[in-house]
This record gives sequence, structure tokens and C-alpha cells, in this order.
Amino acid sequence: MDPGVIAVFIPIVAVVMGIGIGMQAIWSEHKRKAQILEQNHRERMHAIEKGIELPPLPASLLGAMPAPPSAAKSLRNGIMLTLIGILLFVAIVVAGGNRGALFGLIPTCVGIANLVYAAIQWKEEKEGRAGAK
Repeated sequence: MDPGVIAVFIPIVAVVMGIGIGMQAIWSEHKRKAQILEQNHRERMHAIEKGIELPPLPASLLGAMPAPPSAAKSLRNGIMLTLIGILLFVAIVVAGGNRGALFGLIPTCVGIANLVYAAIQWKEEKEGRAGAK
């Protein structure tokens, strides 16, 4: 096959596969939620027929919001991003791109912001535990 034809097909296949994977993920999530809803409905109908107390609704059906990130997770992300940014900066400087090396400081700054956020969260969690005692 001609290399020019392969070069044309690569982005086409990438876009089609990317969209296809996204559609598959959405469809799978919809089917999962529909199955949970159907099972819950069937369970509730049987409970009504038998005259027993209705089981509580699962949190997944009520659209419960995920828990906020913990201080440990923010700390991990902050350390990881800070080190990646420093590594990127050093790698670009060593490769000879002094002007482009400043872009390595972007993840470093985001990592430092995560570290600050983790420190604030840790302080609030500590005060919350002390206040609860």
C-alpha cells in the first residue's frame, strides 16, 4: 500500500475510533443505569405485592454527587504534577530549548497549587475532627 494512502487513513481511523469509543462508553453507561433502574423497579413492585416495607433507593439512582477530593488525593496529585513539571523543564533545557522550557513550569505551578489546596484541606479536616470531639 502506498505510504501516502496510509498517511491519509491514520487520522481518519483515529477520529472514527475516538468517536466510536466515546459512543460505546455512553451507551454502556446508559444500559447499566437502565438495568439498575429496571431491577430496582422490579424489586419495589414485588415488595408492594407482598405488602412488605419498600427497600431504600440506591444512591446511584438518586444522582448522588461524588465525594469531594480528599487531602491525601490532592497531596498525591500535587507532588506528581510538581515533579512532572520540574522534570519537563529540566528535560527541555537539556535538549536545548531554553525558551520552550518555561512551559514545563505550568504543571509545576498547578502541582504547587494542589499542594497548597491539600494543606488547606488537611487543616480543615483536622479542625473538623477536633470540633467533633
